Amino acid sequence: MRQFKRIPLLLLLVASFFLTGCDADKILDVITRVAEGVQKAMPAIKEAVNTIQQAFPQNDNAPANNNTTATNTEEDANNNANVVVTSPGDEEEVSPAPANNQTTTNTTTNTTQTEAALANYRGGRLSPAEFGRLFGPAAREASKKSGVPASIILAQAALETGWGGSSIGDAKNLFGIKGTGPAGSIRVPTQEYRNGRMVNEMASFRKYNSWQESIEDHGRLLQNARYAAAMRNAGNPDQFARELQRAGYATDPEYASKLISIMKSNNFYQYNN
Repeated sequence: MRQFKRIPLLLLLVASFFLTGCDADKILDVITRVAEGVQKAMPAIKEAVNTIQQAFPQNDNAPANNNTTATNTEEDANNNANVVVTSPGDEEEVSPAPANNQTTTNTTTNTTQTEAALANYRGGRLSPAEFGRLFGPAAREASKKSGVPASIILAQAALETGWGGSSIGDAKNLFGIKGTGPAGSIRVPTQEYRNGRMVNEMASFRKYNSWQESIEDHGRLLQNARYAAAMRNAGNPDQFARELQRAGYATDPEYASKLISIMKSNNFYQYNN
């Protein structure tokens, strides 16, 4: 860089010799004037040099720019790692998303746990809270299949069995359904309202192999045309209860009121889908 600075000085001396005829005073005067001009022009020269340097950066900065580009590219790759943009052709199929498989697995696991909890229940009276925890999940799952509100399923089971205290012997009959069930039937005394008064009778009730089987059979029973009006009110459990009574599900004239009271006092509505 110093060599380049000497060149203008030499050129200035040579030019002075030619212009002044080797007169020392004149040479000094020319040099003085040129130096003054150069000094005045220095700010403009420096600005021009800075502009040129900015327009043509040195190679020392190149690695930093390359590193930035590589880092951004890696981050983009990580962010888009799970994005599939392949368009399937005529012979290709789109694989189901892993999230859906996970959801299916979770649902299956929950159903299995619910059935296992019911299988371990040997009968016997439960507190309303315990009854809800045990039968609530099963009622919710059954409701998805049958359309019967889960709160109705729970309320009927609680009312018919006295919170699990009586399921008609070993019949595992949660809903007091008469007739012959998958495991046969059991004949026991029962109380019914006849002509406005309660009477004692003998009747045959359905017998089941499991509590789950009883819940599923209850859902099928309510698909009968006899309970069509109730099913039309699946979104209104209270009205559903009233329609059950009108259809003659039970002979108790207070049946609907009792169901509604059980649902409200124990917030069984929370189990509805």
